Amino acid sequence: MKTKTWTVVTNTGKQADLQSGLEKKEVQKPTHISAREFVHWLAPATRIEEESLRSLFKL
Repeated sequence: MKTKTWTVVTNTGKQADLQSGLEKKEVQKPTHISAREFVHWLAPATRIEEESLRSLFKL
């Protein structure tokens, strides 16, 4: 099974907009990290694998 890759379109520090082909999703900042970490981790124009995205939200 191929892992989906998301491109970060925008990141406000509270929410990031991601796109993978025609599919889009909004990701809210997890409460256990700061806005600065969230922006750094999901910087605009970053490509991120689905598994890495899931790991960000695990405590």
